[in-house]
Amino acid sequence: MKIGYRLGLLMGIVILSLAVGAQETTVPSDLELLEAMDAARFLDSDTGYVVEVMEILAIRPDSTEEGKVRLSIRTKEGTELRLRIDFLAPEESVGQSFLILEDDAVLLCTPDLAMPLRISGGTDVFGDSTVSTTAGIQFADEYTIVAREEAMLNGETVLRVDLEASSLGAAYPSATVWVDAETFYPIEAILYALSGEPLNRISYDEYGVYPFEDVDAGFRDSYLVVQTIENLIREGYTTVLTISGIELDPISEALLDPDQFCSPE
Repeated sequence: MKIGYRLGLLMGIVILSLAVGAQETTVPSDLELLEAMDAARFLDSDTGYVVEVMEILAIRPDSTEEGKVRLSIRTKEGTELRLRIDFLAPEESVGQSFLILEDDAVLLCTPDLAMPLRISGGTDVFGDSTVSTTAGIQFADEYTIVAREEAMLNGETVLRVDLEASSLGAAYPSATVWVDAETFYPIEAILYALSGEPLNRISYDEYGVYPFEDVDAGFRDSYLVVQTIENLIREGYTTVLTISGIELDPISEALLDPDQFCSPE
């Protein structure tokens, strides 16, 4: 995966739109649109690293399960994106980790494995969330736009974007995303199986703004706080993912090194 955290990209496109809005609507290129869809959801960091704590609530027809993971992300300029997922809860899942590499390869480590196991980005992490949806789908790096048009969603005019996987490591072969027509924030997405059957609906429920202290006054970076994954195969199965903590301190590169992943400490 190429780095998807592009500081100020979304703001730049919106400002350009406002500047010419009196005359005509600015139409971003396909790549600009995909990058804006990513920039809206992911934090950037001057340290080159982001650590997020995510609460996961899996709602079932007769029960509710709670989990918690730590996302350790390298966003350093000039490097490839790497992301590690470590379970913090429940107790029986602690010690299970996933490492996503730049070629979209995913490694799994559990306490009973002597060496990492290569898996798909579509592998379940908790509830209805897979490795890909837990980490966040990188639209610009994994997909190309095959169609885009204005559409109605919940009574509002939005932009419908149909995507096809361009990376062999993409967890889903195709997707449809509805985005805000002005800000290009993703609002909702449907992820499809190879057969074309809808697998999951993702609602991007809440965005936040992280108040960076070391950048020019007035600039803040957006990120996705809450998303809901609805299982379209199993009725009544829903999973809510919420970012509850953020740190921008540097982390050890050893955590993101595949040669040291799954090695005894």
